[in-house]
Amino acid sequence: MKNIPSLDDLKAATTRRDLAKLLNVKLVFLTNVLYRIGVDNQYSNFPIPKRSGGFRIISAPSSKLKDLQSKIASLLINCRQEIFAINGIENNLSHGFEKDRTIITNALKHRGKNVVLNLDLSDFFKSFNFGRVRGFFLSNKDFKLHPDIATTIAKAACYQGSLPQGSPCSPVITNLICNILDVRLAMLAKKLGCAYSRYADDITFSTNKKAIPEELALNVTDGVTLGRKLRNEIERAGFEINDSKTRLSFKPARHEVTGLTVNRFVNVDRRYSKKVRAFAHRLYQTGSYTIKSADGEVDGTLQQLEGMFGFIDQIDKFNNIINKKIEIKRNTY
Repeated sequence: MKNIPSLDDLKAATTRRDLAKLLNVKLVFLTNVLYRIGVDNQYSNFPIPKRSGGFRIISAPSSKLKDLQSKIASLLINCRQEIFAINGIENNLSHGFEKDRTIITNALKHRGKNVVLNLDLSDFFKSFNFGRVRGFFLSNKDFKLHPDIATTIAKAACYQGSLPQGSPCSPVITNLICNILDVRLAMLAKKLGCAYSRYADDITFSTNKKAIPEELALNVTDGVTLGRKLRNEIERAGFEINDSKTRLSFKPARHEVTGLTVNRFVNVDRRYSKKVRAFAHRLYQTGSYTIKSADGEVDGTLQQLEGMFGFIDQIDKFNNIINKKIEIKRNTY
């Protein structure tokens, strides 16, 4: 059984040959994929619908590039786990692209709160440009990689100058770079008596206080204005806020976190459930149903419908597990 490369192994690497050895690929393969063929020549782009409406562009790498990126991602994931273990860090802040973390675990942190603040980071993946990725691996205290290694990783990970949605490298690199933001915002939230979590570009604060602390947001006549302290922390970390997606909700209004309602239980929105049931009814009655796509209305598939019902069923199973745990605690005491 081959040894898994460690963080020290990566930090000791000084050449592309060293990196290729750590990734268990031949140097000629790494060179061909990254330099002779060219990274930007190995992507295909396609839109997929968002659950909240609209579309996002997915940039899918070729099989050879994806294989290389997957190996880099695995190495970086191992390094991140090692860093967390060394520093005694428990990952309970970031829930996107994380092992044993989902939109459900993200939403659970804010269940039953009096006030929920949602905000969105603008152009999330594009904000991680080549220079930012390379600079992180060069200067971050846990990495401080050799310039040739940092450059090669950034080149493999970026497409047209930034991290694309669709690369196996993008999730782990964004979470590595966002770690300092998560820590700072979690500390701010704790100081103010609030809960904090992040799912990719979706950030949520919640509290059982009657109002959200003004350091986080102000509820003004024409909408919600983020507090200067919160805005400064986000901009200091190199991000911009999509103010059009900032939401502040108070009980008894519906609280929503990453597409799930969290007022009493973590659940799917009733409108989503009704829509899925309508799709199923239409399919049963007429043999087809339509969904929105980048090209307008298109025929939906049975697999898509099964996926929607599977998502709803996943939420139900999660709630059943939570309810059983609550019942066990009650019976214990």
